[in-house]
Amino acid sequence: MLATAQTPASLKTNYFKVLLLRPWQLNVLIAIVLTIGFNQKFFSSLLTIGDSHISLSLTMLLLLLNLLLCQLGGSGKWQKPWLLLLLSISACSQYFMLNYGVVIDKNMLKNALETDSAEIFGLLSFTMVPYFLFNLLLPATLLFIIPVSNKVSAPTGRKIGSVLRYFAVLLGCFSVIMVLVASQYKTYSSVFREHRYLKHQTLPLSALTASVGLFGATPAMAHSHQSYATDALQQLSAGSKPRLILFVLGETVRADHFGINGYARDTTPKLAKRKLINFGAISSCGTATAISVPCMFSYLTKDTYDEATAKGSDNLLDVLQRAGVKVLWRNNNSGCKTMCDRVEQDNQFAINSQYKCNDGDCPDLALLERLKQRILQQDSAQSQFIVLHQQGNHGPEYYKRSLEQHKVFMPECRTNLLSDCQQQHIINAYDNAIVSTDLLLDNSITLLESLADKYDTALIYASDHGESLGENGVYLHGLPYWMAPDAQTKVPMLFWLSDDFSKHTKLHGNCLLQNTNLSHDNIFDTVLSLFAVKTTQLRVELDVTSGCTNR
Repeated sequence: MLATAQTPASLKTNYFKVLLLRPWQLNVLIAIVLTIGFNQKFFSSLLTIGDSHISLSLTMLLLLLNLLLCQLGGSGKWQKPWLLLLLSISACSQYFMLNYGVVIDKNMLKNALETDSAEIFGLLSFTMVPYFLFNLLLPATLLFIIPVSNKVSAPTGRKIGSVLRYFAVLLGCFSVIMVLVASQYKTYSSVFREHRYLKHQTLPLSALTASVGLFGATPAMAHSHQSYATDALQQLSAGSKPRLILFVLGETVRADHFGINGYARDTTPKLAKRKLINFGAISSCGTATAISVPCMFSYLTKDTYDEATAKGSDNLLDVLQRAGVKVLWRNNNSGCKTMCDRVEQDNQFAINSQYKCNDGDCPDLALLERLKQRILQQDSAQSQFIVLHQQGNHGPEYYKRSLEQHKVFMPECRTNLLSDCQQQHIINAYDNAIVSTDLLLDNSITLLESLADKYDTALIYASDHGESLGENGVYLHGLPYWMAPDAQTKVPMLFWLSDDFSKHTKLHGNCLLQNTNLSHDNIFDTVLSLFAVKTTQLRVELDVTSGCTNR
């Protein structure tokens, strides 16, 4: 009997027949890949628990949950695109979890969605190429190469059988999950109560639930805007000049790296020479700009903060404007998170700047350019409130936040992949950015001093949130507040008051410094009070100046 020669085409056909899988088998395979390949953080955390029984049980639970997710894509033409989506979500999430120590929750996703193009490019690096080649392109290629037995031309009986098998796997998977959870309920409750972070490390489940939580909870704004403090009116004392307050909104500055707060390094040499009311470390409302900025300027407190209410109601800027104060927002960041939507904005200050602004990335010093001229162009009898929203210490490219001539601490980490740098080099770059903020604040005070003959001037500085610099493998910010370290939640706040401002308000600096346990909650009412705005909505318990003036 003669052997029949096999052509390359027939060899290829036979090869793929070996790989031929049923839809449910492909789902099982991808579920295993998702569980084992994209949950390094989760497994590392299980090792710290040190209980092999719990680790095995939770691994099995995660595998079953991932299988259930895979089954949701069905067994038809949408199966592979759905599985590719799960692989993509897992690969992207794990990259940032491993390299920056972030937690994937709805607040982190919200922060990411509100990130501008400059910040996005700041996170890109060449090291992403091999990672995604191996962790996404390779699995995706194999996914589409592997043939699946799902013939449209199959007899009706086979189609029904295929559908029944699909639902059998779905139901079976769900049933096993229920049995496993029911039998281990006390154990799971204890583990997740003591290790709450675990649920944020299960991929792709955590990313999907975060997405559902974000878009499901994203409230439709109220049909009508809600007014607040409608009776607000500025009532300056006799002999007072109009008031001019600069509010410098810091970005990503942690209180313990501020020189005047006792940091070992002198990161604020110019502020150290100024007569300030330094409140030291206060508590931020959130760990990301997307939460902290709306919270800071709304009348809500951290405990009562709600995005829909904050964005659908009058905020501090609205109330000041209604009270007769001229309001201006100058932005060198990714936006004001709707807080400045109803007041004048100036985002063109960097045009023809003496500083090099690349793709909208400008040094914060540009915020002061032509500002004095703009102030003097306004009605000289009207008080003014000006917000300067900094780029500040926005990471991970901290080295870009300071000009070469202002760098003090060297060498710097000069990459956005912080895990590749020595921690001290990261800190050097971060501290240099604070030195630049020190210069900005000093120049701002000098500007206010030059206008003291026309206005009672003051400066307020507060950062929106802090930053992790590699402690315990965590970088950047945005951790859930309950698990965030002080590095992300403790921020600096300070006042500078001109002599005439102090005189006409009769404020006593030593009295102000007796305030303890301050937070972003105090900003709204304190600023109203500094402008002598009267309203029945003013809450004296949140007003830092309450009891420190004879007004």
